[in-house]
Amino acid sequence: MANREAVQLVRIARLRRFVGVFARGGDRDAAAEALGELAYASLEQGNASEALARARQAAQLLADDEASDVGVRALIQLGTICLETGAPDAAASAADLARERASKLPGASRGELLAGATLLAGLAHAMSGDEQTARASLSEARDLLVAAGQPAGAALALVQQGMLDIGADHLDGAEVCFAFARDFYRAAGLPGAAVEAAGVVARAFSDAAASERADRWFALAIAEADRMGMLELAAELLVERAAERERAGSIADAVRLATESADRCALLAAPAADALRSRVHMQLARLVDEPREGLRHLEAAFELGLAGRASTTLGTALDTLVSGLATKRFPEDAWRTVELFRDRLTSAGFDALAEIADRALADVRA
Repeated sequence: MANREAVQLVRIARLRRFVGVFARGGDRDAAAEALGELAYASLEQGNASEALARARQAAQLLADDEASDVGVRALIQLGTICLETGAPDAAASAADLARERASKLPGASRGELLAGATLLAGLAHAMSGDEQTARASLSEARDLLVAAGQPAGAALALVQQGMLDIGADHLDGAEVCFAFARDFYRAAGLPGAAVEAAGVVARAFSDAAASERADRWFALAIAEADRMGMLELAAELLVERAAERERAGSIADAVRLATESADRCALLAAPAADALRSRVHMQLARLVDEPREGLRHLEAAFELGLAGRASTTLGTALDTLVSGLATKRFPEDAWRTVELFRDRLTSAGFDALAEIADRALADVRA
C-alpha cells in the first residue's frame, strides 16, 4: 500500500473514533465537522455512497438547531456531495435550505456562507435543467462572492453562466462570461485554474459544434498549459483538438495535431499517459493515408488497451479493424490481425470480445 493511502486510512480511523466520542459527549457541532471530513475522505477514495451517508448524518445531526455556521456548512457539504454523486435535485434542496439559514446568521461568516450556498444552488439548478432559477442564483452568487472576497467562486459562477449561454446558443455572451471567469481565477492567484477553464470552454464549444471558437480556445489552452508546465494537460487538449479538427473535416490539420500528440505522449510517464497514447493511435489509425501505417497504429492502440485492461479501447480497436476491412480501408490480409486480436483477447480473458472477433473472422472467410 502506498504511503499516502496508509496515512489516509489512519486519518479515517481516527476520525471515526472522534465522531463516536463527540456524539456520546453531546458536542454535535464537533461531531458534524468530523463527519464532514469523513464524507470528503470517502469521496476521495471513490466511495460515493458512504460519502453521501456521512454528509447526511452531519446535516441531520444539526437539523433541529437554530441557524449556525456549522449547520450551514454541513448543508453546503451535503449539497456538494449530492452534486458530485449525480443527485442535483437533492443538492438543490440542501442548497436552498442552506441559503435560508445562512441569511439568518449574524456576524462576518454570513456573507461567505450565503455566497457559497447560493453558488451551490445555481450549479444544482443548472444540472437539474431549471435554467431560469439557475441563472438568477448564479448571478446573485457572483456578486456575493465578489463582495466576500472569493474571486475563485465568482469564476466558477461565471463558467457555469457561460455554459448556460452556450446551451441557449448565446455564444458571444458565453465568450464574455468565460473571459471574466479566467480573469477572476488569475486574481485569485490560480493561473492553473484559468488554464483548465480554457480547456473546459474549448470542449464546451466543441460539443456545441462551434468549431472555430473551439479551435481558438483549444489553441489558447494548449499554449498556456505549455507555459505553465502542465504537460499532461497540454497533451490531452492536443488530442481533443485533433479530434475536433477531424469532426470539422480538416483532416490535414487533424493528422498534424495527432502526430504532435503522439510525440508529446511519448515524453509522458506511464501509466498516466497510456490512455492518451491509445487515443492518439486510434486517431492516426483512422486518419493517415497509408493503410499499413494505419494498421500499425491500430495494433499499438490494442496493445495499450491490453496492458491497461481497458475493454473500451479493445472493443473500439476491434470494431475499427473489422470496419476497415469491410470498407477496404485496410488491406485484405488484415484478417490475420483480427485472428491475432482474437487470440490475445482469449489469453487475456476478454471472452466476449474474443467471441466477437471469432464471428468477424467467420464472416471474412465466408
